[in-house]
Amino acid sequence: MQLKSPDLEVKLREERNRTVIEGKTSVPFKTFVALILQRKIIPLFKDWGDEPVIVNSELLTSIASASQDSQENRTQVVIVTLGVGVLTGVFAFAIAQSLLMVTGITLGQKELLIIAGGLVGLSLLASALSKVQRGNRAQKVTDKMEKVASLLSK
Repeated sequence: MQLKSPDLEVKLREERNRTVIEGKTSVPFKTFVALILQRKIIPLFKDWGDEPVIVNSELLTSIASASQDSQENRTQVVIVTLGVGVLTGVFAFAIAQSLLMVTGITLGQKELLIIAGGLVGLSLLASALSKVQRGNRAQKVTDKMEKVASLLSK
């Protein structure tokens, strides 16, 4: 059996009391979306951009009515994640310094300046490495922050 329409042509075959579309694979929505989010799919548009995709009508309606993810939303996620990271670092340093004081070890101005210099050097090194990597740096930072956020949410 073969169905034809102006924009879609599929071959059907019957298999154990069910109809199967030849050359098509059934994939759970969660798996499909995870693949799209984790892979660089822009180059695939050249070969597969006009290929029809069969989607449940209710799912398509739900996707169309979902709120749109904009670059501003992603930028806010990055800012909040960086802010939480800075606050966590300051908190961890305060706890570490308190524990050192309890054991009788105090950090003087010289030691604190060494730590600050190390952090400045580390940030300069990170900045230089990011400039070496060409491309959309803001997008890369956003992607890394989203990956960290997804790991923390598990």
